[in-house]
Amino acid sequence: MIRSRHHDVAEDRDRSSIDPVVDLFRRSAVTFRVVLDGVRPEHHQLATPCEPLDVAELVVKAIGHQDWTRDAIEGRNGPLAYPHVDPCDWTARFDRSADAMVAALSEPDAMQRTVMLAAGLTVPGHDVGLLAARNTFQFAWDLATATDQSDDLNPALAAELLEISRTHLVPQRGPNGFFGPEHVPPAGAPTATVLAGYLGRPV
Repeated sequence: MIRSRHHDVAEDRDRSSIDPVVDLFRRSAVTFRVVLDGVRPEHHQLATPCEPLDVAELVVKAIGHQDWTRDAIEGRNGPLAYPHVDPCDWTARFDRSADAMVAALSEPDAMQRTVMLAAGLTVPGHDVGLLAARNTFQFAWDLATATDQSDDLNPALAAELLEISRTHLVPQRGPNGFFGPEHVPPAGAPTATVLAGYLGRPV
């Protein structure tokens, strides 16, 4: 189960029997959950690097996008939507959503499925799992940055996602792409910030 820093039992258990993509997503979800624990009511209307969203909108997007991606993996192709979630329910809703995503990705044939993300766009289940992990981790960085928490998020995981982004899930940029130009942070920046800049966030 996905829990905060006080419940990271899964971080310590032997991961040899867990599919690497499932493990990557789970670790990203734990990272987001830790940052979410640091969000306070006075943060809700603050701007985030994920323009034009504020903190409250970003949390709702993180949950809604996760639910939509899981539906796609399971063969339900509804419109992308971000239903309102009351702030007092954020952590419980995120936990349920992340646990359900882990369950969906853990299905025996999930990595081999052909998943339709949009009309004419199909992606292997393996890559959908990677995208879900990267999105969740990126939302965690956005949230941490907006709320003045540390942006040095799980360096080992950030390095894995950066390598995947540079060699496998290369961002589509330009007029028809989903990502803005790369931004290079100052030397010595945390790997999570390097990843954010590579994915087009201003750093």
